[in-house]
Amino acid sequence: MFDELEARLNRLAMERLANAVAVINGEEVPVIFDAEYQAGTVGVGMGAAAPQMYIANTRVPAAFIGSRITVNGARWSVGDCQADSSLATGLSLALLEKA
Repeated sequence: MFDELEARLNRLAMERLANAVAVINGEEVPVIFDAEYQAGTVGVGMGAAAPQMYIANTRVPAAFIGSRITVNGARWSVGDCQADSSLATGLSLALLEKA
């Protein structure tokens, strides 16, 4: 029962909160993209990039880390990907680097 609730919640979250489209292996995937640039996080007058996206576990391909993708037309390389669980119903956090 919990798996069904988690799957429904994550599906609704992606439907309502997805703010970007990633192209992964030629397929368009809705994602939640965040933090392309943060000013003043490194030091005075400096900024840092901390791009990341949430993606449904079922949409994460094999060998995702190190692959090149686009998000809303910008090119990225996947630096790391961490699933919130091993269940297909969960979400994964992908840390991105400019390609």
